Amino acid sequence: MTTQTIPVLLVTANVGSIFEDPSQMLKIWTQEFLRTVTKLDPKFIALHCQEVGGKNYENSMKHVEEFVNLLMSSNELRLFDKVRVYLDEDYSSAENFTALGNFYFVHESLDDVLIYNFKDFVFTNASGKEIHSGNIEAVVTKEKAKFPQELFPEV
Repeated sequence: MTTQTIPVLLVTANVGSIFEDPSQMLKIWTQEFLRTVTKLDPKFIALHCQEVGGKNYENSMKHVEEFVNLLMSSNELRLFDKVRVYLDEDYSSAENFTALGNFYFVHESLDDVLIYNFKDFVFTNASGKEIHSGNIEAVVTKEKAKFPQELFPEV
């Protein structure tokens, strides 16, 4: 049996501040992330973002689309043909809103990529590019849990 090593890049970032000053910070942060992609040459990327849309969601959420477009249209990610983006942007639903954004990029060199369907409890073929944003409660390929409010009711 042969084993194949797949280079991965796993990133978690609190991106709230880039949405507070998007004219400067959005491009700088994205450029640094893409520079890291180029340097490490991964074949699978998981980018998990906290505070997508910034601390003032109502005013800053409009910049999330630009952030997604900067990543999706970048030359550095052009060979990643299987993409899933999950953006929890529905801040009107306090009981469900997490302000989390998850980006998954799979390089074209990887075949037979599957993604889990949490509704039907099966793996399904992952092909193409999908962006799920706004209210993502009904998306079957994501699992989302919020920190229990009763543990810190004053926050």
